[in-house]
Amino acid sequence: MRSIFKTSVALFALALAMPSLAQAKDKVLGVAAIDLQNSFYVRMKEAGDVAARDYGVRSTWQSAEGSLEKEVAIIENFINQGVSAILVDPLDKNALVPVIKKALAAGIPVVTMGNKVEADGNYSTLYPDYDNMAMVARAIGASLGGEGEIALLVGSRGNFVSDTREKGFVETLAKEYPKIKIVGVEPTNWDAAKATNAAQTWLTTYPDLKAIACISDSLCLAADSVASSMGSNLIYGGYDGDAEMKELIDSGKMVLDVLTGANRVGYWNIAVATRLANGEKLPKDLYMPTYFVTSDETAKKLKAAGLNFEHINTDKQAIEAKNYTEQLGPKVPASAMTVGK
Repeated sequence: MRSIFKTSVALFALALAMPSLAQAKDKVLGVAAIDLQNSFYVRMKEAGDVAARDYGVRSTWQSAEGSLEKEVAIIENFINQGVSAILVDPLDKNALVPVIKKALAAGIPVVTMGNKVEADGNYSTLYPDYDNMAMVARAIGASLGGEGEIALLVGSRGNFVSDTREKGFVETLAKEYPKIKIVGVEPTNWDAAKATNAAQTWLTTYPDLKAIACISDSLCLAADSVASSMGSNLIYGGYDGDAEMKELIDSGKMVLDVLTGANRVGYWNIAVATRLANGEKLPKDLYMPTYFVTSDETAKKLKAAGLNFEHINTDKQAIEAKNYTEQLGPKVPASAMTVGK
C-alpha cells in the first residue's frame, strides 16, 4: 500500500509540474483544409499531426475539396462538436465571416491559416505575401531583360493568399517592367490538372511565351511538365519551397522560389491553435519567417542584372524546411509563434 501511495503522490506531483500538457490532453482541434490531395496540404497535415503529438492534443482534418459550401459545413460541424479550436484555410475571406463569427460566439478560438480574415476576434497566420511575390516578379523581369510575354497561375478568386500574391506580382511588373506583357492570369483552384490545361493553351496561343509564374509550386511543376513535353524552354518563379522544386532551381529554370515550407506551415498552425486553446495570449496577426530560394549561380546573374537580395540555396532550403520542431515546439515561449511582419 505504501508503494502504491508513493507512486500516486509521484504521479500527482508530475501532473502539477506539467500543467500545460495535462491541460492539453483533452483538447481537440478541427482543421478545415482547402483540400488534402495537393502535395502542400498533404505535408501540412503530416507535420500538423507531429505538432499535435508534441503538444498533446488531437487534430481532425477535413477536406473541403475546393468547395466553399463544404468548407462552411465542415466548420458548422466542428462548432456542433464543441472542438477546442478551429483552423480554416478560407476559400473566400469574406464569405466565411458569418460562420467564423458563429464559432467565436460559441467560445471557440478560430485561426484563419495563411489568410487575413476580419471576423472581429479570429487569429490570422500570415506571410509577407505581397512583398515576396513582388520579388518573384523582379526575378523574372530581370532574367528576361525587362521584355517578353509571361503568364501567371493563381489559386481562386477571393482567397486572401492567392489574391495578395497575384496583386504583388502584377502591380510590380506593371510599375517596374512595363515592357513585360502578362498574356494570361488563370485561376486553378490549386488543381494541377487545371494548371496543365492553362499552360498548354498558353503555349499553343503564345509561341513566344517566356515564363510562367505560380502562386504555388505544384502549379509550376504541372506547367513545366507540359512545357517540356512541347519542347518549350520556359523560366519560372514560384512560392512554397517544395522539395520537388530542387531540380528546377538548381538548373536555373526556376529563378526564384519562396520557402514557407508546407511542413513548417502545418506545424506552426497547430502549435498556434493549441496555445490559443490553452488560453495563451497571442497577437491577432502572426507572421512566419520566409526565405528566398535560388541557386547561387542564378543569384549572381540576378545581381549582375541589378537585383540583389538575401537568398538560400536548395541545400540550405532542405535544412530550414525541416527545422520546425525546435523553432515552434511546446518548449519555446509564446513569442516564438510570430516574428512580426
